[in-house]
Amino acid sequence: MLHKESFQHHIHVFRGVAIILIVCAHTLPSLDWSGHPLTYRLLDALANESSIFFFFIAGYLFQHLSARFNFRSYLKQKLKTVIAPYLLLSLPALFIFTQLVHREGMWYWFYSLPVWQQLGLFLLTGKHLTPLWFVPTITLFYLVAPLFIALDRRAPVLYWLILPLWLLSIYLGRDGPLGPIDKAIYLLPAYMMGMAFSHFQETSEKLTQRFWLPLLIVSSVGMAGHVLEWPIPPHYLMLMKLPMSLLITVALLRWHKLLGSKLDYIAHVSFGIFFVHAYFISFIKVGTVYLMHGRLYAGEGSGDLPGNLLVFSVYAGLVLLFSVLLIKAAQKVLGKNSRMFIGA
Repeated sequence: MLHKESFQHHIHVFRGVAIILIVCAHTLPSLDWSGHPLTYRLLDALANESSIFFFFIAGYLFQHLSARFNFRSYLKQKLKTVIAPYLLLSLPALFIFTQLVHREGMWYWFYSLPVWQQLGLFLLTGKHLTPLWFVPTITLFYLVAPLFIALDRRAPVLYWLILPLWLLSIYLGRDGPLGPIDKAIYLLPAYMMGMAFSHFQETSEKLTQRFWLPLLIVSSVGMAGHVLEWPIPPHYLMLMKLPMSLLITVALLRWHKLLGSKLDYIAHVSFGIFFVHAYFISFIKVGTVYLMHGRLYAGEGSGDLPGNLLVFSVYAGLVLLFSVLLIKAAQKVLGKNSRMFIGA
């Protein structure tokens, strides 16, 4: 058995893997996959809803660091490193989608509202930029952090609720009329599973190693359901990715040293990448449409670049590279205050 360390390097590496998958997931729709639909569905299964991994990691690290938990300090730190960059980095998207063009996928009545109400709804839901739903959703977890602490310290037997909550998430799916509340309910078992894995670390590692094959089978069934487009519910990505979270954690515990420090910086600035990468996806999309057609991309449908492994790899790689370069530049200019502005 590998010994538990104060710094959980395998979880740190997992965070790097998760943010790369999230960048890939948000890049996929920018390409035209009509010529390779099966490739698209396979990549989509692997990358889409990798926020499940992020919530598992968040729960794990929350429990791992909970010995020194102070609610007031905790909220102050989250306000500084999550809410502040969320508000600042939302400004360009808020201006674009309230003053220049209409955001696709909004409620039919949304643009009949006064601008200040549009701004409020955008910020409460994160709908102004694709990945930013994450912040209103994770904020709900921050606000009930004392309840998670009480569960972990006084009633860890309640971790058994993960199983029915997981089944509920598989049935309900991620989206619903309540926006961040629906997403929080959906992701609750992933967050609690991360907490439970940290709380019972040695037991969790042993059980995952012992039952890796059943976990892999369940995960594979979820992947098959998504790729083959079986009827929903159930929602197959949650079925696939919660068991996969356990498998990846144990795999990285054993083999993360093979990666050395290759993912350390990406993992370290993963939250910053989360905040800024959608802007670079849009920037590349606007640029390619203009170069190919001599017109500005106005938000309709996908781009015109062909969807295949090569183009996808280059596109996602460029988005990741530009995001990292921006963050490095911001860190150099802003120093220790960079987390307030870009989350990294």
